[in-house]
Amino acid sequence: MRYGMQSKGVAEWFAMKAGLVPQPILDVILGPLQGRALMVAVRTGIMKYLADRPGAPLSEIAEILKLDVECTQLLLRVLRGMNYLTLQGDRWSLSKSGERYFGLQAKEPYSAFAEYGIPQWDMTEKLEDVVRSGRGVDFHDGQSDADWQIYQQAMFENARAFAWFVVQNMPVPPAAKTCLDIAGSHGWVSYALSQKYPQLRPVVFDLPEALTHAQKIADKAGYASAVQFVAGDIRRDKFATGTDVALLCNILHHFPAQENVAILKRVRQAMNPGGSIGIFEIETPKADAVAEAAGDGFALFFRITSDSACYRGDEYVGWLHDAGFTNARVVRSVRMPSRMLVVAEGK
Repeated sequence: MRYGMQSKGVAEWFAMKAGLVPQPILDVILGPLQGRALMVAVRTGIMKYLADRPGAPLSEIAEILKLDVECTQLLLRVLRGMNYLTLQGDRWSLSKSGERYFGLQAKEPYSAFAEYGIPQWDMTEKLEDVVRSGRGVDFHDGQSDADWQIYQQAMFENARAFAWFVVQNMPVPPAAKTCLDIAGSHGWVSYALSQKYPQLRPVVFDLPEALTHAQKIADKAGYASAVQFVAGDIRRDKFATGTDVALLCNILHHFPAQENVAILKRVRQAMNPGGSIGIFEIETPKADAVAEAAGDGFALFFRITSDSACYRGDEYVGWLHDAGFTNARVVRSVRMPSRMLVVAEGK
């Protein structure tokens, strides 16, 4: 995946190919500005207003939301260029892409994720310090209660976009009854798995500050009664025994390799014989691989926001074998670029 410039016509395409377009200017100013524009459009209520009131004129949007008319117009034009908005005459609406992510019936809602982009923006400002010192900052330790709330909602939206991949590819023993969703927050992934395997009982294990808001999300979505929530710290607390299926989604990139092996060994000790484990993660490309915007970008982001890094699939396979699991393997999909599911069975 390459995230970057797109030409509007043949002339621009040839100019880009010939190196006549000053790309650093675009990368330094336009890339960050587009990201911030989307965050602000969500936070100020523009996207929600257009979802509720398609075809609203600029003057109405600015008046109702108490925004400056001139600056709002500039912001709307940027969002139109990003293909989130359309303009018919003087009336603004969400585009098909905008409806998909921010509409009332959004198939993949990302409003909370975009709003949480503001705290994430602050995290990336630490990049220079990280590059100089090699020390990342675990954002979990410095979040306010308000940050935890929007973070949990953002992770819920993210989980709804990838849960199908886990459900489709996760091996579940025929007699499995308990699914331990480690650092599972709202529990959507394990709940989705239990819809395919009704005998499974999801048990979410996560930090108390996460569960405070995560349980409310599950309750609002209507499945909280189907999930058991247990407070604990993956780094030091014991997992309850009797687990048949274990899930670790988007969590192990926060820890160094040695600690991940220790965590996986504790998971193995808590599992019933013949159980299965699934690790859903971002996969960092190999050092000699072709540059990949999503994989390399996410790897850098999580290096900033933790004191660890993203890892390769073969590394997870090796850790699982070291922890006592068998038949470890990596599942990938073109629909999930830079993502992977690493699965294995217990002995």
